[in-house]
Amino acid sequence: MPATSRPRRNDWLVKPARGAALAVAGLSLLACLAAFINALPTPLQFLLALLALLGGGLSVRRLLRPKIVALEVAGRRVCVRQASDDHVVRGELAGLPFVSPAYVGFRWRPDAAGLPRSIGLFRAQLSATDFRRLCRELRQAIEA
Repeated sequence: MPATSRPRRNDWLVKPARGAALAVAGLSLLACLAAFINALPTPLQFLLALLALLGGGLSVRRLLRPKIVALEVAGRRVCVRQASDDHVVRGELAGLPFVSPAYVGFRWRPDAAGLPRSIGLFRAQLSATDFRRLCRELRQAIEA
């Protein structure tokens, strides 16, 4: 194996989802507009617009700053590197993953915690080959 080639591992670097964040921001602005195009009292309109902006803003922030920076899946085992403290957490898949051409979502249970957690990744957050490998690993985990 040449020294410059990447070792074959199942770890994938997670990038921000800029396209999805832009779509969510646009939909949040439309929701704000919808709050004002009705016959509700003005204070209630402002409250609904504020709620739409708050929910959309939090979602956009989460899409632009993912909580995980790297992911590794091997069979039913999951290894996640968190962005906050660069801490690695290992666990196992819980339930059936959702795999589509544009989005992957799955639940996993960390070894140290009792409650399962969820991870959702858009295609643009991973390189094309890494997204295909992740989809393959999750489909094989379903069959196992």
